[in-house]
Amino acid sequence: MSPSAPPPATTPEDVPPLNGEPLPLEFSNTVFPVRGTLRDGFRTPEHVSWWLRSCRHLFTTSLLEPDLAAVDEADAHCFVLLRDAARRLIDAHIRGHDPDPWDVAQVNRVSALGRPWPALRWDAGRRPAALHCSTAPPVVTVQAEIAQALVELLAGITPALPTACPAPGCVFFFDAARSRRQWCSQGCGNRARAARHYARHQGTTTSGHSSI
Repeated sequence: MSPSAPPPATTPEDVPPLNGEPLPLEFSNTVFPVRGTLRDGFRTPEHVSWWLRSCRHLFTTSLLEPDLAAVDEADAHCFVLLRDAARRLIDAHIRGHDPDPWDVAQVNRVSALGRPWPALRWDAGRRPAALHCSTAPPVVTVQAEIAQALVELLAGITPALPTACPAPGCVFFFDAARSRRQWCSQGCGNRARAARHYARHQGTTTSGHSSI
């Protein structure tokens, strides 16, 4: 490795699982359970950088290593604010409840940040191409991308069907339109089936004892 090359990125402790969900759901699932305790996947700038690096294929904004290395406490706080608002809005949408107006305003504010515009690039001998330009730093622009994707999800513009995983202890959202899943993962499906089996067994045992 050359002296000028950045050091390899390390994975911080307790990072959220990546389940391949649409961007706003993957983003919202950065609150996750670890042995029965909820963890915040954005609790440090390093955690935000790791998630952005792992999910940058979901963004049209180019995220380079210097951009990710520059994520600071203020950036992490902004991601948490947007993520928490997104979780509450998705939950309200799923349950058919009215949203908190503050959450709606938060998402709309972020959606307008660093509004990108297309710029024409037409080099000699090449076909014309559109470049996406923005006055905001890439880390701010991706927040706007997330907010815009959330708006499209909640407004039904995309085919995704946001659903809350019903497995015991799970707090994840998933796209039920994809393969018509009932749970967010096979592991949650196994836990849900085991819990139902245990409940039926306990009910049978209790009934048997009460008849003596």
